[in-house]
Amino acid sequence: MARKKPNAAAARKAPTPDQLRAREEMSILSAAWNNLTDEQRAAWCVRARTSRHGGRKARARRRTGRKLFFRANSRRLALKQPSFTGPPQQESICQIPLVQLVITNRAGRVTLVLHVLDGQTDGVMLSSWHPCNAGAMGWEEFVRIGLPPAPVRGVVDITKLYVAKFDVPPVGKKIFIRVKQMKDFSGGVSYITSAIVPTKEEWHSVRETQQTIAKP
Repeated sequence: MARKKPNAAAARKAPTPDQLRAREEMSILSAAWNNLTDEQRAAWCVRARTSRHGGRKARARRRTGRKLFFRANSRRLALKQPSFTGPPQQESICQIPLVQLVITNRAGRVTLVLHVLDGQTDGVMLSSWHPCNAGAMGWEEFVRIGLPPAPVRGVVDITKLYVAKFDVPPVGKKIFIRVKQMKDFSGGVSYITSAIVPTKEEWHSVRETQQTIAKP
């Protein structure tokens, strides 16, 4: 009897760049946890049991010292900062900036920018997803697209970050951007802003949109 050939379609898919990044981070954090002293690990365990910061779900996610250590330091890795060896004396509560996503399409050139209405973008991580249908009211699945560049006159251009991940979005599709404060090491401070890719517009329409957003 001839041996049955394996189904090529069932072959295991190669890991995505995001999966590879997550695995590398887990490896780094595991090694860092193992290199702590017993006293340092005990301090993380005490903080995980006694912390009241955040809601019930947030507290459940960090109910062990190891989970809290991983959660706190995964954010430090994202910001390219040294890891905490012990929990900070006070849990940080950092302000998340208020931003609005605006998408323009001038002569077929699609641009995605965040208008900073209040606060600072330092320590913020941006995440997004493939273009969605215009009727989508919300979205829950996100992957990181990166740290935003510095604002220029209150505007952060995130076109390169988005296009590098998902390519140029088509007209009529809705883009969701999740803004997450990574400096709040034990919380989950984030919110979502969205906009629909418009049809080609003239320059004066773009200026009118920008001036409307700039008004207090």
